Amino acid sequence: MAAIDPGLPAGNRRLAEALRSMRTMLPPGLATYTAIATQAATDCNSERLSKTTISRYFSGKLIAPGWFICWLHAAAQHGQHAGSPVPPLEELLVLQRSANDPTDCSGCNRLIKELGRSEAERLTATSRRWHLERALAECLDKSRRVCSGAGAQDRPSSHRWPHSPLPVPYHRADRQDELNDIRAAEHVTMRVSALTSEQNHHEVTATLSNAGAALSPAEVAAVVVGLRSREVRAQAETLLQGYARDQAADDVMGLACSLLEYGLLSDAEKLLRAAIK
Repeated sequence: MAAIDPGLPAGNRRLAEALRSMRTMLPPGLATYTAIATQAATDCNSERLSKTTISRYFSGKLIAPGWFICWLHAAAQHGQHAGSPVPPLEELLVLQRSANDPTDCSGCNRLIKELGRSEAERLTATSRRWHLERALAECLDKSRRVCSGAGAQDRPSSHRWPHSPLPVPYHRADRQDELNDIRAAEHVTMRVSALTSEQNHHEVTATLSNAGAALSPAEVAAVVVGLRSREVRAQAETLLQGYARDQAADDVMGLACSLLEYGLLSDAEKLLRAAIK
């Protein structure tokens, strides 16, 4: 790799150094810039980058976009060697934000760095909130069922009503769980659509990556449906590619089944093909 120019802005140098530290962790087959460009474009369903562009990412002459940083981080996690920890993705995105907003004011640099860290923390907190809301809904539902069961036990058997099926089709989860899936999916869909209209691709990539890690397969399937309905197709493809690459096999199969339930046969096929790669 070409040496980093000491005359580059500090933000460019720090980001390039972080990216270079992960290059040694990449799996076999990604030893050249051409291989990296081809694989990144294939995994992220993006236009193929030139090897010159990749070289400039690692030398600091060009600031790497958020989607490439997310892909490089995931690839380094799959191919990392023992004793070589992969830097947290949040720190890399903070460095990328600082490099995109250069300034010669040390105080401003500090505030920009804090702003990037706050945004990363906000995304993490959103993910935790989704989990807590889902856990709370499950606890309330269990409590409701227990109370309902206790009341039924106090009645004489002769006065009990016969069991009847629910007035809606029964899937893998009950209606309360399905409502939670829709609420979380609607939140992610609206945020991704808003960020896309603002052409804030960095935040879109971070939101989709966080959603894939935080949400259940059923919730991710609902997000895909929402993005498709809003004509945000490229983001739906990015979510499927990232999920197939980063999540466990059981979760990938669960997402494929949920997509089939929605009738998204093509998306289920794309997901499984990406997971096989």
